[in-house]
Amino acid sequence: MRRYTVAIAAVALGCLVAGAPITLARLTSSQTSTAAMTTGTIDPPTSLAASVSGTTVTLTWTPTTSTAVTGYDVLRSTTSGSGYSVVSSVTPRSAATTTDAPAAGTSWYVLQSVLQSWRSATSNEVAAAFGATSTGFKDCASNAPDTGGDGNGYETNAANACAQDGATAVDANSGTSASTSCADAGKDRHRLWGYAFGLPGSVSSVNGITVRLRAAINNNGGTSAMCVQLSWDGGTSWTATKSITPSNSMTTLTLGGAADTWGRSWTLTELGAASFRIRVIDASSMANKDFSLDWAGVQVDYSP
Repeated sequence: MRRYTVAIAAVALGCLVAGAPITLARLTSSQTSTAAMTTGTIDPPTSLAASVSGTTVTLTWTPTTSTAVTGYDVLRSTTSGSGYSVVSSVTPRSAATTTDAPAAGTSWYVLQSVLQSWRSATSNEVAAAFGATSTGFKDCASNAPDTGGDGNGYETNAANACAQDGATAVDANSGTSASTSCADAGKDRHRLWGYAFGLPGSVSSVNGITVRLRAAINNNGGTSAMCVQLSWDGGTSWTATKSITPSNSMTTLTLGGAADTWGRSWTLTELGAASFRIRVIDASSMANKDFSLDWAGVQVDYSP
């Protein structure tokens, strides 16, 4: 039962209304009340996963079991485990997927369940990567002369072509014919392989392959070309030939490029150290032309 105390004070304030005094009253309550408060938690979603198609990241998850939740905050970071910020919100609680379009590179994601101003702990973290990247130029590990010409390819210090260090492999007297065609059977040919590209298993597409030769010829007489082919099956099959003109000073020659797949689609297996090979063909209108090769590097550009 409430109990009130009435305090009455008569104050003569003057004759405001026909000289009658005003009485002020104050009501106070002596009741006190107590109540018990309980706390709880809301659970995050589980089994968060990410997949990439083009420039779009699709996130999927299992909804939270906390039925009061109204949706989820999607958090993204460019650093694993830290630096997260909210990039979107998803409703209702039963939602189990959303998409995002981050900048190229690798992004990390977590989700939180939302109930008014409350947030759950974060879900498991997932990573998603897209956008062109490259392996950088890699060196070969093995080499061997191929059929054609005098049959010995780069007969002097051939292994020097597997490192860019100024030491050269030499193909002396580069063929047995005066043809300048890379397809001519009289041209010297040499194959190189064992390129450890280190491509991740998540590669979605190979965008291009670049070959760089550090090479020179002993003089500029006649007409000369250096030709390159790529193999994806250990040298059984080869791409069409690309050619470039060397000079009598050591020069970097580039064939292919970041968006040049050499006329085919590549798989990870075909780019393995045993499957992928390059073939260098020396062609000159002077059969006694000498070719020097300091390096034959290869770079693969790909989308994760």
